[in-house]
Amino acid sequence: MVFFRKFIAGILILGSSAAFAQDTSYNNLTTIIVSANKLKEKRTASPVAISVLSPKIIDEAKAQRIDYLLNKVSGVYMPTIGNEQHMMAIRQPISLKGLYLFLEDGMPIRTSGLYSSNALIEINTSNIHSIEILKGPASALYGAEAIGGVVNFLSTPVPSKTLLNLSSQLSNGGFKKVELQYGTPTTTGGWMINSSYTDQKNGPVDYSDYNKKTITIRRDFKIKGKWTGYQTLNYIDYYTQMIGSVDSIHFAQKNLSSQQSFTFRQINALRFRQNLAYQWNENNSTTLNVMYRNNTMDQNPTYSIASTANPTKYKGQVNSNHFDAYVLDLQHQWNLNQLKSKLIIGGYLDMTKQNLIAHYIDIFKDTAIGKYTRYSYPMVDSLVTSYATQINNKAMYVNFITNLSKTLHWNMALRYDDFEYLFTNKLKYGTPSSNNHFSNWAPKLGFTYNQNQWGGYMNYSEGFVPPQITEIYNTVRVPYLLPQQFTNIEVGAWYQWSKLYTEFSIYQLNGDNEIISVRQTDGVNLNQNSGSTKHIGIEYQIKYKINNQWEWHWNATNAKHNYIHTQIKGVTVDGNQMTAAPQFFSNMALYWKPTIALHGSLEWQNQSNYFMDETNASKYPGFTIFNIRAGYQFKKSECWIAILNATNSYYSTMATKNFSVSGNSAYAYYIGDPRTVTIGWKWYLIK
Repeated sequence: MVFFRKFIAGILILGSSAAFAQDTSYNNLTTIIVSANKLKEKRTASPVAISVLSPKIIDEAKAQRIDYLLNKVSGVYMPTIGNEQHMMAIRQPISLKGLYLFLEDGMPIRTSGLYSSNALIEINTSNIHSIEILKGPASALYGAEAIGGVVNFLSTPVPSKTLLNLSSQLSNGGFKKVELQYGTPTTTGGWMINSSYTDQKNGPVDYSDYNKKTITIRRDFKIKGKWTGYQTLNYIDYYTQMIGSVDSIHFAQKNLSSQQSFTFRQINALRFRQNLAYQWNENNSTTLNVMYRNNTMDQNPTYSIASTANPTKYKGQVNSNHFDAYVLDLQHQWNLNQLKSKLIIGGYLDMTKQNLIAHYIDIFKDTAIGKYTRYSYPMVDSLVTSYATQINNKAMYVNFITNLSKTLHWNMALRYDDFEYLFTNKLKYGTPSSNNHFSNWAPKLGFTYNQNQWGGYMNYSEGFVPPQITEIYNTVRVPYLLPQQFTNIEVGAWYQWSKLYTEFSIYQLNGDNEIISVRQTDGVNLNQNSGSTKHIGIEYQIKYKINNQWEWHWNATNAKHNYIHTQIKGVTVDGNQMTAAPQFFSNMALYWKPTIALHGSLEWQNQSNYFMDETNASKYPGFTIFNIRAGYQFKKSECWIAILNATNSYYSTMATKNFSVSGNSAYAYYIGDPRTVTIGWKWYLIK
């Protein structure tokens, strides 16, 4: 710790960074970002660690899933758990926890308090133009859940000329995807439509079929010069079989068969947004966003399957979670030229009605084949949960940005959030109907220092996460949970000279009342406050342009996540490393572009070992995988090939163990994708 403090002090003396944008346009110093302060500005003006995946890198990757993109970023690991289902790790261990905020064009795609670890299923991957990843707490602007990071997906803009594209791809793993893109400008704005159909059947892992249908429609408009705006409509229809994890015997045997035969997840998500901006004059502008969300998730989840005294009989549930949300976001910006400053004031209102209903089921297992074969509802009333919740989130924030000199900038933000949960239990038993109230002030203060080729930043920030609805109102078992609080301090630096570009950021994030998921003796996961934790890490990136054809990138992070004052199941784990917290994750890539039409890349990903349980008794060894991509453009078409996990490494994207349970069933491994070869073709029908 003494060394860490000295190192921080040294960095501050030398001049700290603006941990810079990752962009294959090779021009980091002029990158424009919007996530850091809810406005468009140069990356060098933002005292935060933020990375940008540009339209170029997204286009060349031709990624089937979002994790193939986010895992390119230093400090980010998004493990897949099958068919776009995922976990997340940004300045945190790998988990399902609600410590991340996912945005689309700056607006949350879900209501705070209804966090889903699978929220990114609700993004239309065909509509992604670029991605901004803001690392560390951002509650001062975005409110609750913006702790480990904020991931902002920027949608495809209306083109300046009419375009019509049709693309298709398929893989040896049964994956198929067809995409249609149409855009056209008009005299007062324009239209952009992106739709896709994804289907997978008979993949290498048993019981892993899924399909997804998406469409995004955007209309831009201008009214009498000063009024501008747009409307967007997003619809997602998703269904997947749920394979879940495997035990230690199945994993050791490389057995890709599944215990499941009926578990599933189905999502229908609709979002409509109206954006309206008014330019009062060159120094004053107001932006209004109104959004409606309609979301239903039905499932027979693997994670609810629990054992009984009878080895052939298990218990589980079938549930449905629905919410309707009405959201208003209003923001005004003043340019204070005499003070060389900007002042931003905003207000946010989210009113959401949520309903959850769950039925208890008996599950029968054939022990001879090790498979859950069927389920049934009990003879008596099987209803185990039925409740409604009104969630009201009211917030106000202020952001002040000023230039103290030509090279030194100061940025201050403060947000107040007020959460109200009005819970109504529709059953005569279980959690009594009640009202819960949470409020919080979240400050953020930062400085940036910039010269022509180098610069730095430092910031202090706080974050806040109220308990999620499903964490406190689970009427099967009701945990007592407190709000989570986080404080963060970080510094960083960047340097660019000739063909070399490098950046890093160093942080210490302290958490109090953190909520962790703990497997119980019957195999069910329940949440509990873990006391306090400490997260220390360094994220860094190096780019070197070898010549006009070759470029080398290295993005990596070293981190350490520890329990400070924590007791789990009566066992004190103070000082232990947290579960599923690798200390190193790296993405190294070599890019090749001999001509304008031809490009290729070789990518190496490596994850270090980590402890699988809270007592640090069991370890997972980590993994290394290689990806190869290549593409070629013709006049009116483009073809590509991707060989993912080229060496066919056998690995787990996430592995844990219940330290209080003995036997192979205490282990849970999520199997990583085997070698997959994908080929694709894109037709520019109107280019």
